Amino acid sequence: MLKRFKFITVLVAIVVIPALVFSANKFAPAKAAAGADNTVIIPLEIANDNGVMAIDIPLKFSEGVTLKDVTYENTRVEYFDLKIHKIDNDNNTVIIGLIHQLSSTPRPALEAGEGPVANLVFQVDDPAVREITLEKQKMERPSHDLVFIYNTRSQPGQIALDQVEPKFERISVSLTGVGQALPTEYALAQNYPNPFNPETEIGLSLPADSHVRLEIFNVLGQKVSTLVDGDMPAGNHTVRWSGTNSDGASVSSGVYFYRIAANNFTETKKMMLLK
Repeated sequence: MLKRFKFITVLVAIVVIPALVFSANKFAPAKAAAGADNTVIIPLEIANDNGVMAIDIPLKFSEGVTLKDVTYENTRVEYFDLKIHKIDNDNNTVIIGLIHQLSSTPRPALEAGEGPVANLVFQVDDPAVREITLEKQKMERPSHDLVFIYNTRSQPGQIALDQVEPKFERISVSLTGVGQALPTEYALAQNYPNPFNPETEIGLSLPADSHVRLEIFNVLGQKVSTLVDGDMPAGNHTVRWSGTNSDGASVSSGVYFYRIAANNFTETKKMMLLK
């Protein structure tokens, strides 16, 4: 997928001519809304003049959240041939690439108007988070910047592309008032990915504030590590294990078990570490 991004970037760089000023060009995240499975959805909206053929959106987001997905349903670009994204939660960045036509089937460029072109689906990992900040992130190798690409030639079969940068630097989206339904029962999810190397995520659901103990054991029943031992608020949570023991040393490949104890709830599941 990343190779395709590089190809797109090079292609655009070859044909772009000096940018023109389009008065309608705007980019901004919209109001947050509650999503399924205790997620928060932030639509990305643009205002554009007629004829947008491609959009490049590299963004950085704030700490305390995990970007689970980028969706395009019910957006203005749902018909585009190419809708791809690359999420990097380790560096809190996402790159979204949109191109109206790659196949031989004619597709119109994006008409003038306003509305969403993508939806960011976040999981809030830190219950203290009250807002999510998004900011423009210029990237190199391959090059990405927040731009709209227009075709300014009106004759059929002719292409002359202009690159326009909408005015946007940074904005915080409030989560106040976004209703996130609490889980109705205790649950321990299967870790993901599984098998894993070098890191995996373990999901757990708490219908009430609870004292939680989450531990890792080997096949001999020996405790390898304690991931959580303390009070946690009600909600859905994600805990990461990087394949290390309590001393921080890496453990060997093999089958491991993780067990949760929260109030009167206990459950154990199996996972596999492959190196």
